[in-house]
Amino acid sequence: MEKDMVQEYRREMGRISLTPEQRERMAQAVASAASGRADGARDDARPAPEAGRGSARRTGRARGWLARAAVAAGVVLAVGAGAHAYASGQLVGVASAIDDVFFGATAPTEVAGRVGRPVNAAATSGGVTISADAIVGDEHNYVVVYSIRRADGQPLGEVTTDEGGTLLLDGQRLVADFDQGVDGALGSGGASYFYDADPQDDAIQLVVQATTDADLVGATVRTSFHGISAVDPQWQATRTVASGAWDLKFKLDYESYARELAATGDLTVAGTPGSVRSVSVSPVAVTVDYAVDGVEQAPASGQWSPSYLDLGDIVVTMADGTSFSVPSGAATARVEGGRTVCEMGAFLDRVVDPDQVVSVSFAGVTARP
Repeated sequence: MEKDMVQEYRREMGRISLTPEQRERMAQAVASAASGRADGARDDARPAPEAGRGSARRTGRARGWLARAAVAAGVVLAVGAGAHAYASGQLVGVASAIDDVFFGATAPTEVAGRVGRPVNAAATSGGVTISADAIVGDEHNYVVVYSIRRADGQPLGEVTTDEGGTLLLDGQRLVADFDQGVDGALGSGGASYFYDADPQDDAIQLVVQATTDADLVGATVRTSFHGISAVDPQWQATRTVASGAWDLKFKLDYESYARELAATGDLTVAGTPGSVRSVSVSPVAVTVDYAVDGVEQAPASGQWSPSYLDLGDIVVTMADGTSFSVPSGAATARVEGGRTVCEMGAFLDRVVDPDQVVSVSFAGVTARP
């Protein structure tokens, strides 16, 4: 295995600007370091057998080995060069090569009805299994639904909800400690929440909403869970619900679909008129591209909260007559010809069928199919 690793890593290092001697030392050191870690891997970090489920590991540890191996080989990788290489996919290739050799191939994802369903993307640690069950999204945003259950089939606790619909476990709110990233992404953001998809089973679900600058469909997702805690209503006392290390790696495959809507009305943002360039709704988010007839100046204090990026509440009305609202989401802005051009993405608090959306309203505007 070490010989194969040297060859694989040497090919990857050929893309990075190092001397032949440095590449050779690096390849040998990485193979040695990674092989040693693989031989000493803890049994409790491996998933317990479960029907139809397997495991995948994250790249974070592989990159840790890479850093140690670089030191052992006497090679210095500059941060600036590394960032550029990551953006161009070079270091991603290196990490993926190590990951695939020692942790197995990326779990594939099957797509049916626009929804991606990862195959055998699960890990068990500390008597708890976490699996990636479903993915849905559009070109800019995606949502992953994870299930969390005890490996012995017993419930995690008594599941209820508070007056706002937030899931409670034994009367306490849940907090998940995890990292999730997409290969090739330089930046991302999002949110997460718990819910119970089937009160009759022993699992609860964690929904992770994320938006990123990467090409999403077909990319690899790497998620590392570190623990789940319960917090009392005053957010003071906490207790551990699950402790361990759950590492999953799977393909971000789904059918990207966003329905374009036509906007009518007069857009006003922070008291300034503007115009809507485009509106679309996907199963997970509303995206609005708009321009405001003004340019904001940052105050001398440096405490700047750009008001042009806030469209207020976004109201979504469905074909069955029901409606719900979500707050304006993350946005970007640029100045063009004395106007501020913005793009905002607001995650929905549920998954919808875009074909069943009859209108989206915000800031004096209503958009319809």
